[in-house]
Amino acid sequence: MNLVIFDIDGTLTSTNQIDEDCFLSAFASEFDFLDINPNWYDYKNVTDSGITQQIFQERLNHVPSKTEIERLKKSFITQLQQAVSTQEYLFTSILGADKRLAELQNSSTWCVAIATGGWYDSAILKLQKATLVIENIPLASSDDGISREDIINTAIIEAKNIYNVDNFLKIVFVGDGIWDVKAAQNLNISFIGIGEYQAAEKLLDAGAKIVIKDLDKCDFIQLLDNAEIPKSNIPFLLHITQRLQWEQAQDQDIYIAESLANEGFIHCSKVSQIIQVANRFFYHKKELVILLIDRKKVKSEIRYEAAETGEIFPHIYGNLNIDAVTQVINFNSEVNGYFNLPQELEDLISRTE
Repeated sequence: MNLVIFDIDGTLTSTNQIDEDCFLSAFASEFDFLDINPNWYDYKNVTDSGITQQIFQERLNHVPSKTEIERLKKSFITQLQQAVSTQEYLFTSILGADKRLAELQNSSTWCVAIATGGWYDSAILKLQKATLVIENIPLASSDDGISREDIINTAIIEAKNIYNVDNFLKIVFVGDGIWDVKAAQNLNISFIGIGEYQAAEKLLDAGAKIVIKDLDKCDFIQLLDNAEIPKSNIPFLLHITQRLQWEQAQDQDIYIAESLANEGFIHCSKVSQIIQVANRFFYHKKELVILLIDRKKVKSEIRYEAAETGEIFPHIYGNLNIDAVTQVINFNSEVNGYFNLPQELEDLISRTE
């Protein structure tokens, strides 16, 4: 059996903003802690317990006592309950979350668990208000550990006990934060990201190999099967084109793909996506090249959007200026018609890891 573990905020529920607002409000009302840094990337452990511990150490030079933590939790829950009564629309599920949980609970190959950086009581409240059925699904929370890694490990242990499994063949963590990518990388388990636009870009840059907009229109079991352990991504966009088309573009100082006229953008990929794209759309093609594009030099707008499969890909909305292309790699299919990653890309990957 395999195991998929879900984060909650931003992954199963659309509660990131209301959770943050109520969390910060609880600090203000209980301890008069104002102007707290809401940039969670700056914290050592992005969990309720980890953030709380760091804030107390910075403000009061001591670790919070059990009494202080309980005061904060109680105030936090009160804030969330008040928000539910006035802003219930903020406690919704991520599109398709209910379908995926039901699908996985009926799967013969995948078990499901939850590991959240939030505290248990607040996690249950948000899941219930989002009308997600989690009965019999093991859930680990910030009450079980300070770090994401500790919480995920607790979820794995609980899942082994509940599903009576000695060891899972594959474990995939599904989350929406850069800290989730890092936790999966540290634990040497596979990862799938949830996000779009700039959020998806950050996940891909952090090393996520698969990022999807939501949990709705996708073959999630197939994505789980394809999920990989996060590794550093080379900081380029990749685009496949005919060699002749690229040579002609150099004479005009701009590159215009056919898709720009038909779809309004130029299709691009990250290195982790390029082979699946090549095998799907360029099977048995020859005389191709891969353009390595420095996105910081691209003059047109870049958007990270969902493809038909639900997976997020970078799209360039406009012409591609030639000076943004830093390298051109020959790219031809093998005898069987399929593609392998060129050695030049393998070398780039090895230098970034």
